[in-house]
Amino acid sequence: MDGIMNLLHYILSNKKTLIYTTFIQEEYYKLASKLSADGVKYRVATVSNTPSVGSPAHRYDYSVEFKFYVRKIDRHRAEEAIHS
Repeated sequence: MDGIMNLLHYILSNKKTLIYTTFIQEEYYKLASKLSADGVKYRVATVSNTPSVGSPAHRYDYSVEFKFYVRKIDRHRAEEAIHS
């Protein structure tokens, strides 16, 4: 279901330029904060990669992929915000 919703949002959104992908939730919050602080509008597509069988505990939960998209004209500003 995530894939269908992500495709629909992609088609209807003007934010189609992929600028960052992470599996780490702390990075997600850090990046979202930086983009918001610099006034860059973005959207996030999440892809669940949850295994059907339980997996051993890890420091990070890599079961969700976060993909950040911005408008093409905002790409440079977004990249500056990410690396500041």
